[in-house]
Amino acid sequence: MPFVYKKMQNSPIEADFNKSLVTEYSKILTLVLGLSREPVGVKLIFTKEEYESYDIEEPKNKLSYCKYIELAGQGKSVKTLIEHHLCDGATTALALEHSTDKIESGEEYFSYDLYATKAVARRVRDSVDSLHRDMPLTYGILIAPLNKIPVAPDTVMVLANPKSIMRIVQGYMYHFGVKPKLDYGAMQALCSELTVVPYKTGGLNISALCPSTRTLCKWDDSEMGTGIAFERFLDTVDGIIKTLKTTETVKVKAELNELFKKEGIDIFIEV
Repeated sequence: MPFVYKKMQNSPIEADFNKSLVTEYSKILTLVLGLSREPVGVKLIFTKEEYESYDIEEPKNKLSYCKYIELAGQGKSVKTLIEHHLCDGATTALALEHSTDKIESGEEYFSYDLYATKAVARRVRDSVDSLHRDMPLTYGILIAPLNKIPVAPDTVMVLANPKSIMRIVQGYMYHFGVKPKLDYGAMQALCSELTVVPYKTGGLNISALCPSTRTLCKWDDSEMGTGIAFERFLDTVDGIIKTLKTTETVKVKAELNELFKKEGIDIFIEV
């Protein structure tokens, strides 16, 4: 029988955010997948009062949204307003501001020399999921390592190699049994594909990233990403644990058992 982790419970709703459990599951995910970057939590904030309630520093310099994600993967927490962002792709995708005619017409996308005609560019723009189209403006955004975030995030993001992303999908499939409906077009990878899509669908999405974020964040060529709606995070990690017996070699399972023992984590994988 697959191992049942004793601390597993139903995925927490925001009102019952169990920070210690989420921190522990973030650690387990990092250990099991051998992640070199921390899983990152993203929280959209809609009021000034809530924004000011978080005792987290604002950035001193303007950066792109994807760079804030990259820094969170290194352990840096930040809360941001629109004036802290450089990229209008992210500020419109996350509804920090309204879009413009130049963006929505496809003119902006066409100027990147990535699409054959302005009509093609507009079709691409129409297909990029963006919160500015269907919800009130976002006041601010909280971006933090998942093990440090003080509130239930909306989405969890993991940047890793393809095998690790595969294992996350297997963990997701273990409990939900439904293939993720992927939304990927190599455009606005972290803001739209890995934040907005899981935020709106309540599921999981995968992205092989996009030219902009690869340039700005210098992701390794072997890295890609997944975004998961937070309410499915614990079940997904639980699914990863329960599929270790089948998916890993005897050597890896033995190494993980030693690692769990060393870290004081009550998990044992049948070898």
